[in-house]
Amino acid sequence: MRASRTWTRGLVVGASALLLGGLTGGPAVADGGGTGTHGGVRGRPVPGDFRAQSSTWPSPRRGWVLGTVPCPAGRCTAVATTRDGGRTWSAVGAPPAPLAPPGEAGITKIRFADVRHGWAFGPSFYATSDGGHTWREAAPPGDGRRVLSLAADAGVVYAAVSPCALGVPPYECDKPPSVWRARVGHGKWRRVPVTLPAGTASGVILALHQRTAYIAMPGTAGQPDAFFASDSGRRWSPRPSPCDKEHAEALVDVAPMPRGRVALLCVGDVGFSKATKHVFRSTDTARTTSDAGTTPRPGIWSALAATPSGTTLAVTSVADGSWIYRSTGDVTWATVVENLDGGAGWEDLLFTTDRNGFVVYAPAGLNGEGVLLATSDAGETWAPVTIGPPAAGGHR
Repeated sequence: MRASRTWTRGLVVGASALLLGGLTGGPAVADGGGTGTHGGVRGRPVPGDFRAQSSTWPSPRRGWVLGTVPCPAGRCTAVATTRDGGRTWSAVGAPPAPLAPPGEAGITKIRFADVRHGWAFGPSFYATSDGGHTWREAAPPGDGRRVLSLAADAGVVYAAVSPCALGVPPYECDKPPSVWRARVGHGKWRRVPVTLPAGTASGVILALHQRTAYIAMPGTAGQPDAFFASDSGRRWSPRPSPCDKEHAEALVDVAPMPRGRVALLCVGDVGFSKATKHVFRSTDTARTTSDAGTTPRPGIWSALAATPSGTTLAVTSVADGSWIYRSTGDVTWATVVENLDGGAGWEDLLFTTDRNGFVVYAPAGLNGEGVLLATSDAGETWAPVTIGPPAAGGHR
């Protein structure tokens, strides 16, 4: 693999000269981008100048990435897939929807439960049952008019939906979201018996590991967080949030692991491009928690991921820059990526094994470079993954 060079948008810590085993890296340089229009590209290879928006990995070797590629209309929605952990990629079909601007129809996320069944959503809703070769528009479950979040594992899929129409700000929606559960491939949607608040500005967090499931919704302005867990998906019970409401902390992410272990991320005490990002661990599906430390302050909007063993935790954060923080089992956190990029942002931080993981930097739907980054050393260093050929005359 070629060694990556320093990104033009800022400082990358630890990405130079990284060898990623089977992953093919390349320099992550591009000239911005636009929101894709509908009309996916199929066939092999992946078209040039592919810009990533969201990624999903139902196994360490099988992954799909939603993004955009150049087309006569400007940029069109595209999906790429890998069967070998990111070594090689091919194009499959794409949903006939654009990457969604805020408040408009379209999609922003992709999730697969297995090699056949997947969904593209946020806020529109599309499904595939042939590995992404063909997609169909699907009706959100219940009285949902937009899909807020979705997670799938162990043959089960959960979807959180809002009954409010597109264009209605979350804080003006006077009806609460609901969560639904179905068997992958041949199940009827059934409502999950939890009650979520209405009129909040944050989305619904769905997190699964095998049959253990978590549902959370951050409380705003010091309001309580809604937080529920189930070890089977059938019986649900509330969990205490460890977030400090005196400092306006809110539960913003949940990272489940095997055997009832889970990590939680609270964000609060927000200042100019900074916030307290406090992490907790649990060994009993969040009935009780222990302190896992706080990351450095830079960054506000944040997400959390854990390796399967739980040895390593990582947090992405964005404000006027983009950061990745990492902890290896104690309460100390190190900055492993710092991009002073004006807030290009992150999407879908995850680990597929105890060493390998992925994250999308500067998502395409935010007019970003759309670079998929990978790690093979548990998040200590990150480097770009080449999905398609470079743009003509470009750097990628």
